[in-house]
Amino acid sequence: MSYKQILVRRDGPLVWLTLNRPAEANAISTLMSQEFITAIEEAEADASCHVLILQGAGKYFCAGGDVAMMAGAADPAGFLGQLAATMHEALLLLAASRLVTIAVVQGVAAGAGLGLVLNSDIVLASPRAGFLTAYGAVGLTPDCGVSYLLPMVVGPRRATQMSLLGGTVGAAQALQWGLVSEIVEETGLIQRAAELGEQLGSGATQVLGPTKRLLAGRRASDYAAHLADEAATITTMIAHPQTHKSIAAFVAQRGK
Repeated sequence: MSYKQILVRRDGPLVWLTLNRPAEANAISTLMSQEFITAIEEAEADASCHVLILQGAGKYFCAGGDVAMMAGAADPAGFLGQLAATMHEALLLLAASRLVTIAVVQGVAAGAGLGLVLNSDIVLASPRAGFLTAYGAVGLTPDCGVSYLLPMVVGPRRATQMSLLGGTVGAAQALQWGLVSEIVEETGLIQRAAELGEQLGSGATQVLGPTKRLLAGRRASDYAAHLADEAATITTMIAHPQTHKSIAAFVAQRGK
């Protein structure tokens, strides 16, 4: 498969998936989300693949959904609805997958980027990594499972603080809150991810998927319904006049 906005590299039991729009801070487009689905399906179909390592090219892990594309769309609600639905399909695939997902966060993970982190099984972060919801800044509500998973991971009070008051959670605080598994110096991030991947891929791989399913427990059965609610809500929000202003201001500021 030839990809345009992600890079996929196979290394034994590991598949490395790199979000590859560094000039756009790896913001998620419809094409990227579609390619993400294909990459997961291909890895899942290969019985010798056991670990998916997710990273971003350049300085950022992922800045979230592509706000500039939303602003420029002829039908912003239709565009956002399709984007959310496609990404949510990808995340449901991840949640049900036997593959263990390791997120390698070298920089900022915002909005849907935070969602990718929350949907991963193990999270490695560099000291300069930062985590934020970012939705409020453009007048939108959370998607990509953020409103579902963030309270589970950091607790409801901290999730409310991050979602409604904004601000960036640094790597040290994220580790304390349980948002990341380890902090690794940036020069050693890839090596550490490979070490963990090899450890998982060379062990009792038949237990990886079933263990993930058992650990997810009841939350897995409710996840699809919650993602559908997130998608419907964020699509409604984009029609609000104040959201139009917030998105336009965000795009103008990024263009400076």
